[in-house]
Amino acid sequence: MQMYSKINLEEVNESTRTDEEPAVKMIGYDLKTGGEPRPNELRCNYFYYDEGDTVRRHYQEEQEELFYVVEGRARMEVGDEEFEIETDDFVIVDSGPWRQIHALEDTEIFAVGAPNIRDDAVFEADLKE
Repeated sequence: MQMYSKINLEEVNESTRTDEEPAVKMIGYDLKTGGEPRPNELRCNYFYYDEGDTVRRHYQEEQEELFYVVEGRARMEVGDEEFEIETDDFVIVDSGPWRQIHALEDTEIFAVGAPNIRDDAVFEADLKE
């Protein structure tokens, strides 16, 4: 039994939800649709922010998230705190608090969330409608 899954970032499809949000490559989703048995316990995504892109303000109901800034600089909001993140920074955010990332320049972020729960994000804009 194979005990790993492998994919190159170039093989992953790029998508986005809105024009203002970053493009994202849903690595785990592409592995699964490609027939791989994993990931099971985590979700992983690679985000491409153009300067000025902002992910919609949201919180995760159950997922803890780890963000690694591959390249660039952004402003991150977690709960009532706001701070800058830049190349080689890691940030871990518990489930629960509101979060948002706004790119101050072109930025690439690798994110991992666990447990692997589909549609775990609650977006602020959806609550107001």
